[in-house]
Amino acid sequence: MKKNSKGFTLIELVLVVAILAIIAVVAVGKFGDLRKAAARKTNLSSIANIHRAIDTKIAMTDKRTGMFNYLESLIDVKRGGGDTTGAAGTYEWSNGNWYDGSGGVTPGIYCGIKQSEVTYNASGVTTGAATPLEEAHENNKGLDTLQGKLGMYYLKDSEVASLKEMGIQIVLRHNFSTAQSRAIATLDSNSALTTRNGGPGHRADLSAFYPVVLTNGSAVAVLNPATCSDIYRLLGQSYGNTNGVSGVSASTPETYFSKGVCKRLLVFGMGRSSDITTALFETPPRCEVLDKTYYRNYLLVFSMNNGSGNSGTTVEFVGVIDPQGNTAAAAQYNIDWAS
Repeated sequence: MKKNSKGFTLIELVLVVAILAIIAVVAVGKFGDLRKAAARKTNLSSIANIHRAIDTKIAMTDKRTGMFNYLESLIDVKRGGGDTTGAAGTYEWSNGNWYDGSGGVTPGIYCGIKQSEVTYNASGVTTGAATPLEEAHENNKGLDTLQGKLGMYYLKDSEVASLKEMGIQIVLRHNFSTAQSRAIATLDSNSALTTRNGGPGHRADLSAFYPVVLTNGSAVAVLNPATCSDIYRLLGQSYGNTNGVSGVSASTPETYFSKGVCKRLLVFGMGRSSDITTALFETPPRCEVLDKTYYRNYLLVFSMNNGSGNSGTTVEFVGVIDPQGNTAAAAQYNIDWAS
């Protein structure tokens, strides 16, 4: 008896393959959406958990000496070595960074490594110019949208003392020019400064850092009150109505402080070297919403009275924001209204 056997025709096979391809495209897209949603939820959880853990640590600690040492300052080290300093009590504001666009970098808010002078291999031997890493430098964007919302403030002696009392005495400056640090905690010949936990410079969160002791005139990163009213309010910080207040100008944000509209909010990165990170976390939590070309460490925010409109120079820990400047409330909003 002869059995009839029939397989798929060529047209049927093509249709099956096309349907499977469509299903695969849809599935991959849905998987990508799920990953983004998970990253947003993790980001919200991280902001809340870090804030809660630090609040608990502060409440349980009688003396905060060195508690927040080695936070990342979000400011570049000076070209040629040395601390980034200016006239005590003054500010510098920018549109995002201080890179001059022609191969040179003026110390300012960290905007990624833009130039390479010398690189070293794992044994500490110089390998000369870092031409192969030029593309990596361009891809290192440093801070994301928060760049344009930060400025530099140069500390007075009394403010240095207040920060020290809060537990912040030593901060880490970013290295803007060396693509590969010689080694962890060794002397870098360009800067005559000691690196701490250096790493591949093309990674925004693993570039070499230089520890500096804060002193009169040292620079710290400060939020621009003219563009960050939402951050102030979402962190529960007083922010007055500027309508009718004489002399307050967005072009000179320091007038917001001098007229008592709000306090200064100082911002530091919670990197892998910071003492608070090693005390509370096995590894530093990173914001996975951003890709690796951006700085992804969470940021700690401290308020500082201005001495004008707000008496004294008391420093207090007030909250945590992600590298884009989102508070926990803003991160929740991003989840609720994500497309």
